[in-house]
Amino acid sequence: MALGAVFTVTAWIFAGVGAVAAQISGGARGARTLAILVLGLSYVLRMAGDVSALGGGGLEWLAWLSPFGWGHRAFPFGADDWWPVALGVLCAVLTAAGAGYLRTRRDLGGGLLAGRLGPASAAASLRSPIALAWRLHRGLLVGWTAGFAALGMIFGAVAGSVAALAEDSAGVGDVFARIGGTSAVLDGYFATVAPICGVIAACYAVQAALRLRDEEQAGHAEAILSTDVSRFAWAGSHLVFALTGPAVALLAEGLLAGLVHGDVAPMVNAAVVQIPAVWVLAGLAMLLIGVLPRLASLAWAAIAGCLALMMAGPLLELDQWVLDVSPFAHVPRLPAVAFTGVPLLVLTVIAAVLGGAGLIALRRRDVPV
Repeated sequence: MALGAVFTVTAWIFAGVGAVAAQISGGARGARTLAILVLGLSYVLRMAGDVSALGGGGLEWLAWLSPFGWGHRAFPFGADDWWPVALGVLCAVLTAAGAGYLRTRRDLGGGLLAGRLGPASAAASLRSPIALAWRLHRGLLVGWTAGFAALGMIFGAVAGSVAALAEDSAGVGDVFARIGGTSAVLDGYFATVAPICGVIAACYAVQAALRLRDEEQAGHAEAILSTDVSRFAWAGSHLVFALTGPAVALLAEGLLAGLVHGDVAPMVNAAVVQIPAVWVLAGLAMLLIGVLPRLASLAWAAIAGCLALMMAGPLLELDQWVLDVSPFAHVPRLPAVAFTGVPLLVLTVIAAVLGGAGLIALRRRDVPV
C-alpha cells in the first residue's frame, strides 16, 4: 500500500506541475518544456541528495527539494512512514489549485507569459534562414546549457560522497562497478551518469528538431517557403541547432563536473562521446518529420525506450541484442574504459543517413501536410 501510494501521489504531483505549466505557457511546446525541466530537475536533486546522505556529504537537503525525495522517505517495506505521502498529497492539491487560480488570470487561448508583437519589419540580422532559426532557438540553447551546467556541478559535487559510500559498503561499489564496467568506483560513477546526461541531451535535440513540425503546423513554414528560401535551407537551419545545441550543453555539463570534481579532461571526454548517440535520435526525429509528420512525436517514445533499456536492461539481464537497440549502448563508457572511435563514427553515419533521408522526404511531400 505504501509503495502504491508513493507512485500514485508522485503522479498526482506532476499532473499538477503539468497543469501549472499549461497556464504559464502560451502553447503546448512551451508547457512541455517547463514540465520536463521540473521533472528532470526533481530526479537529479533526489539522486544527488540521497547519494550525498549515504556518503556522509553535506548535500542531503537537496533531496527535500524533490517530490521524488519525499516519496523515497516513505520507505515502503521498511518503516512505512506515511507523512511524506501526506506531504505529497498536499503538494498535489496546491499545484492543482494553483493551476486553477492561474487559469482565471490568463487570456483564453494564451498563457501568463504572453507573446509580444514584434516590429513591423525584420532587422537585417534576421533576413536569412539561419538567423531566423537562431532567433527561435536561442532561448532553448541558453536554458538547456544553463541546466546542464547546473547538472554538472551537482554530479561533480556528489562524487566525493560516492567514494565515501563505496568505502563503507562493498555492495555499493560492486553496483557502480557493474553498471560502469570498472572496479574503479569514481570512474564507474561518472561512466554511469554520462549516458543519463546523453539521454537528457537527446530530449533537447528532439525538441529542437520538432520545432520544424511546430513551425509547419503554425503556418510559419508556408510563409517562409513562399519566398526564395529552399526547403533544405529552412530545415537545415533548424537542424543546425538540433545538432550543435546538445553538443554545447553536454560540453558545459562535462566542464562544470570536471571543475567541481577537480579533473576536467575525463569528465569532458565522458560527456562529449555521448553526442553521436544524441544525433541518432535527432536524425530519427527528422526522418519522422519528413516521412510520417503526423507521427513525429514518436521521437519522444524512442528516448523513453533508450532510458528504459539503460536503467533496467542490465538489472533485468536482457540479451545484448536488445540493449544494442539503444544508440547509447554503443558509446564507450568513459572514463571507465578505453576510448574507441569506431562506434562513434558508425553512430554519426547512421545519424547522417536518418537526417538526410528525412530532408529528402520533406522535399518531396506537401507543406503543410
